[in-house]
Amino acid sequence: MAPTPPRIEFETDIFSSTGLTLLVDGTAQSHVDAADPTHLFFEYVRRIGHVIDAVGLPGEPLRALHLGGGAMTLPRYLAATRPDSVQHVVDLDGELIDRVLARLPLPAGADIVVQIGDAASVIAELSSAPAFDLVVVDLYDHLQAPDFVETREFMGGCLGLLSPRGLLVVNVADAAGLARLRAQARAVARAAPSAELLVTGDAAVLAGTEEGNTVLVAAPTGLPDGLVERLAAHGPHPAAVLTGERLDFVLWGAC
Repeated sequence: MAPTPPRIEFETDIFSSTGLTLLVDGTAQSHVDAADPTHLFFEYVRRIGHVIDAVGLPGEPLRALHLGGGAMTLPRYLAATRPDSVQHVVDLDGELIDRVLARLPLPAGADIVVQIGDAASVIAELSSAPAFDLVVVDLYDHLQAPDFVETREFMGGCLGLLSPRGLLVVNVADAAGLARLRAQARAVARAAPSAELLVTGDAAVLAGTEEGNTVLVAAPTGLPDGLVERLAAHGPHPAAVLTGERLDFVLWGAC
């Protein structure tokens, strides 16, 4: 018997007449405000938005690679906040992308290439392409990420695509206890031992007492100035931002 295809739906936002939530088999996957692409509704996406805002000068175009497209919330945000950015989006689900683009077309004039493919294979194909200032990894089927995301080889491939100022940003959906975050950070550390790491998220999630999303940032040449302060100040709150010894203790000290 052939597998049942996923049920793809769009739900109107009760808080905004122009907001839509993408649901896959009943699970909220992405949110887009068609009238205001700078409105980032999901908390972890807002945190990634703050990271994007810290790269380079305000409004400066970036080269960005998005592994995992969904409703393409972040490519729309980047196109709105940094016009003339060059973006490459990779997603495995062609049907999902077709449905998204039919309902929510990409902004006119934005330089966004959408490729249907497996992220692990695509990063090898992109190794000879111009470097990216930002690589965002958000690869989930419902709440499960593919096993390769937590490997040194995949993280190393992503890090190898970065420009000298580039940042790798990974969405980590975790159960209480932070097991997935630890595995993800271990893969990054093994791939680039000298990279500076930062983790941000809800304070209760980073305390290990609740499930939720954290955002892992890896900076091979150092984190942007002011990023820690930006994430702490702009939330969403209650926010925690961990670097250095505090991050080491959370990731490894309680193991």
